[in-house]
Amino acid sequence: MSPSKLSVCLAAAAIAWCAAGQAAADPIEEFYRDKRLSVVVGYPAGGGFDAYARIVSDNLGRFLPGNPKSTVQYMPGAAALKSVNYIYGVAPQDGTVLGVPNTYLTFNAFVRGEVGDGIDVTKLHWIGRVAPMDIVTVVWHGTGITSFEDLKNRKVFFGGTSAGGGSTIIPYTLNRMFGTKIELALGYVGTTDQYLAMERGEIHGMSNAIWSQMQRSHPHWIAEKKAIPLIQDGYERRASLPDVPTIVELAQSEEDRKVLRLVGSASVFGRSFYAGPKVPPERVAALRKAFSAMTADESFKATAAKLNIDLDPLSGEALQATVQEISTYPKALFERTNDLTSPEKDR
Repeated sequence: MSPSKLSVCLAAAAIAWCAAGQAAADPIEEFYRDKRLSVVVGYPAGGGFDAYARIVSDNLGRFLPGNPKSTVQYMPGAAALKSVNYIYGVAPQDGTVLGVPNTYLTFNAFVRGEVGDGIDVTKLHWIGRVAPMDIVTVVWHGTGITSFEDLKNRKVFFGGTSAGGGSTIIPYTLNRMFGTKIELALGYVGTTDQYLAMERGEIHGMSNAIWSQMQRSHPHWIAEKKAIPLIQDGYERRASLPDVPTIVELAQSEEDRKVLRLVGSASVFGRSFYAGPKVPPERVAALRKAFSAMTADESFKATAAKLNIDLDPLSGEALQATVQEISTYPKALFERTNDLTSPEKDR
């Protein structure tokens, strides 16, 4: 072969090799290389939402093709609705922005209608959950109450934050659906104040205790059986509370079960993450895959353990299916749930 023909063949081979390399390039990796992820938290820095946002921000990029860096952005306001509005209609819809929702986002959307004009929560793309909110109804040991049935026969005073807050949703539901005798003392700043009030005897219990938080802050209460768990929120019993029924287990009809799934949805969504409605499906899939790989990674688990961050992950697909299921409930069921959980009924 002449030198000129050899040069032509080599050039053709090089072009073919480059074309094959370009065809084989991963478009997800190409997109995320040199990009920066933003994890938007609808609350101020320093709280529980911040802790979960930071551990995801610090680790998710390791499992996403292109290994993008990430930062946490704070956008407090209107119980995290400001951040939802931003992610839904203002932020880039390209898979570089994730949100951390209020745990009652889905409940408020369907039951209260309080998410915002033009926002359809079924169109948000759920990426995954790090852990549920392990919300538990507890009573102080001195009350003598040891089971849910006891709440039907004895008047008790529970502490709460505000009339429309999450601390009142379960007590209102229990009173109106099952005839329990819970009276609410409102005005507490948060769970820490309620724990102290319970220990002082100001209140008998609360329906917004966070079990994992209590395990860290008051382990002796659990070891000495001073705080008695009666009901756990959510859909499934947790490994740490195998003998405590979920609120859904109390249902006596299929309609009641759906109402209680709405009430318990806050716990299910817990510490979850979502993306905007117009993010391309292939990037949603990549984010979900990376999120699942991250939560299964042993180094991630070790980091979470050092930071006292609980893990009980759930896939984005499972969260999406829960939203889809809830969205099919009839309007009358949403209205009944609103009546059961609203403070207006007692005024």
